[in-house]
Amino acid sequence: TTTTTRTFAALSQGENVVVPLVTDSLEWTLSSPPPLHQFEEPPLIVECEHLGLKPGAEVEEVLESQGETISDIVGKEGWLANDPKLYEGLIPQNVEWTEFIDEKTGEWVYLDEFGQRVDAPKA
Repeated sequence: TTTTTRTFAALSQGENVVVPLVTDSLEWTLSSPPPLHQFEEPPLIVECEHLGLKPGAEVEEVLESQGETISDIVGKEGWLANDPKLYEGLIPQNVEWTEFIDEKTGEWVYLDEFGQRVDAPKA
């Protein structure tokens, strides 16, 4: 199976547009103007002020409002929006965000996929 990301243009019958779900990315962490001297190569900066942005809207809502047809959303059922307060003071130690170190105590903390504390996994 091959996944292709395309720009929004006229698509032939059966072609798909893949829109990745991205939450935290570089553009939200940079000051304005960005500190270009801190990069080996200049970062890619895209002007978006001219876009009709809708903060908090789902991707499919925005695309439908632009006249795009959404046929299927792959992987959305696996996306959980847990309360960020559950992770305050915890330093993630794995990509699954289930193992953390408490920044105040230095102790290991384990959370399930819903952000609830659980016992340490058995070896």
